[in-house]
Amino acid sequence: MTTAGMWRALTPTEKIYADKEIYAGYMVHAAGRLDPDALRTAYEAVCRAYPQLAGRLETGDEGLLVVESDTRPEVRFCDGDLEHPLTGVELDQRQALSMLNVVRDGDVASVTLLTHHSIADGHHSMSVLAALWSCYTDVVQGVPVDLPRQPFPRSLEDLLAERGFRSVGPAEAGASGTPAVTDIPAPGLVPLVRHVAQCRFAPAETTALTELCRREHVTVSGLLSGALLLVEAEFRDVPVTDLVLRFPVDLRQRLTPQIRPTEGANVVGEVRFRVTDGIEPHAVAIGRAFGEQLRAGLADGSIQRSLPDIVDMINRHTIGATPQETRQKTRQEAPRDAGPAVISMTNLGLVPPMRTPDDLRLTNFNMVSRIREAPAQFVAARGYVVSTFAGQLSIALAWPEKDAEQSKRLDCLRELLSRMTLEP
Repeated sequence: MTTAGMWRALTPTEKIYADKEIYAGYMVHAAGRLDPDALRTAYEAVCRAYPQLAGRLETGDEGLLVVESDTRPEVRFCDGDLEHPLTGVELDQRQALSMLNVVRDGDVASVTLLTHHSIADGHHSMSVLAALWSCYTDVVQGVPVDLPRQPFPRSLEDLLAERGFRSVGPAEAGASGTPAVTDIPAPGLVPLVRHVAQCRFAPAETTALTELCRREHVTVSGLLSGALLLVEAEFRDVPVTDLVLRFPVDLRQRLTPQIRPTEGANVVGEVRFRVTDGIEPHAVAIGRAFGEQLRAGLADGSIQRSLPDIVDMINRHTIGATPQETRQKTRQEAPRDAGPAVISMTNLGLVPPMRTPDDLRLTNFNMVSRIREAPAQFVAARGYVVSTFAGQLSIALAWPEKDAEQSKRLDCLRELLSRMTLEP
């Protein structure tokens, strides 16, 4: 099948984000004069340069296709509470795969770039966000904006195959390797915008944590993994050995040749780490063990192959089955013991520098999301996101809705990390 303006079909590792219509938002707080017309012009330039932003999803013989949209992505402005950066947002992956949402409160605004997760992961989207603010600055200063047009981002499957990584057990799913498309997203799923609370460390505190990691020979991701596992164990009143950490890994700098930020759509692997009985229940010890598992998984290729392998396993259980048969099979195969609780942490790393005019400052960065989920799964829709913006480390916790328990976890995490930097 050929479709006018089509770029390509989604691969299995990209389709999983369409199944629940997942959009991720990358938000900055802007203080000062924000020119709406200049922002629209800048976003139009970015959409021309990165065609995936101007796409939509369509079902064809090859499965789910990304095709050129009939309309340009929206730039939306409204007045409201900056704690709710997605106020008024209505998303439909059959209409648009990106948008820009601005919520204003006096001289301060939250500006959120929303991208559908099937076309861009965090590092990809942050690179686009930096390009957006660079274009905005040029427009305000009267500099012509003419970004070079980029090719449509490549799939994880293609990028890995070029470098010798292939899924251990490819699914027998037809030419595209993708199971038949039924209802996307599935019936019964409803939109969920999680409330995000944030714990920010001052530049001096961030430096102290970095120096602690250097002294103790542990990575920042490792130290934070150990700390939040201990905090979650305390709040859940379970041994830390009962928890599993799910940690997405950006593969761009870990593959040869390396991959540019927007060259791939979702260039990620995954680590599932569990504290064993032989590991001291201390953040540094846990962090070192986490680092060892990460290095071992990258060395043997299991992390690079992890996402295709996970999707392949899911597809082999669902290809040819009706939704009712899939749910019944899942119930039959589910163990009586649901297993350890899974804690999710994503470390976006250093947020790229963003140019702004002299009369506008970007004062904060955070990540928000919108997903379609079954109401029964709302309670499990929690996750930590770590980033460093303008020299400040931030730990955010997404929660189904605003709750005192959410802030208490972050307060406890801050206290633990602050105490460690003061230890001799």
